Amino acid sequence: MKAVSILIDSKEADLMQAYLDSDGEDSVGTVQTYTANFDNGMEVDIKVCKGDPPFVDAVLYHDGEEAQLMDVTDELLGEYLFYYEGEVYSVSLEEGMEVGY
Repeated sequence: MKAVSILIDSKEADLMQAYLDSDGEDSVGTVQTYTANFDNGMEVDIKVCKGDPPFVDAVLYHDGEEAQLMDVTDELLGEYLFYYEGEVYSVSLEEGMEVGY
């Protein structure tokens, strides 16, 4: 298994989750993207997306080409697992240290 953790500020995590818990909006687009890079040309984008309701879209890329999509979810933090060509790719999105403002 190849694993990467992405730490995000707890205030940002709370803000993004509050947006995901809202009614959202009629337009579709990306609010925030969190990216994990693996050493073999694989990359994962975890995107908080506008919508009615808002959602999280997680995508695995191989050399810039879409390789696998996960079912959309409404929970930002947690583990995202992808299975591609016999390998497991794990991205854990977690609250990290507070960022000073």
